[in-house]
Amino acid sequence: MFGNPLLETVLTQHQERAVQAVDRYWHQLAAGRGVAKRSAIDPSVIQDALEYAFVGERLSEGHARVRVAGGALIAVADMEVAGMPLAVMIAPKDRAKFTDRVAHVFDDPAIVTLGLTGDVKFGQPPLSAQLRLYPLTDDQGRVTRMMGTFVTVGRIGSSPRRFTIEDAQTEPVRETAPQASRPGISRGHLRLVVSNA
Repeated sequence: MFGNPLLETVLTQHQERAVQAVDRYWHQLAAGRGVAKRSAIDPSVIQDALEYAFVGERLSEGHARVRVAGGALIAVADMEVAGMPLAVMIAPKDRAKFTDRVAHVFDDPAIVTLGLTGDVKFGQPPLSAQLRLYPLTDDQGRVTRMMGTFVTVGRIGSSPRRFTIEDAQTEPVRETAPQASRPGISRGHLRLVVSNA
């Protein structure tokens, strides 16, 4: 963000619209099947939101790798993040919490929303962020992909920035596609679970 309050307000509003656009799009794609398909995503439909969006894939339990990302993730990481673990943006002390939440995206499956706070030190002013993760199915119908949004409030300052988890919300979704998770785990009905990290 920049030092101009009016510009910051405009950018914040633009980010909010971008998050809402991605949320509506995922729910449209998921309607009738529970979880949206990765192959059904058409970037042109959410073109104005792409700066704040990304797509990732599951690597192992609780771990995901960024496949395609907009400029918002790149700006805080100060590097090209495609091919990098999504956890690279999380402070080491909170990575266990983070991997637990990422596991919910794939295993429940669930929509996970994280409120984040940037570490503050010289050259890195207060910065808050929201990370939202949506499950996606692959071509075999397994939940091994994700779509997400990432937005910030405040100045990035010097980068890379790392974030701690301030709060987390997990919203399991009704899944109708085959699951690629640990055997023996029963799947519940649609429910909303809100928990604080």
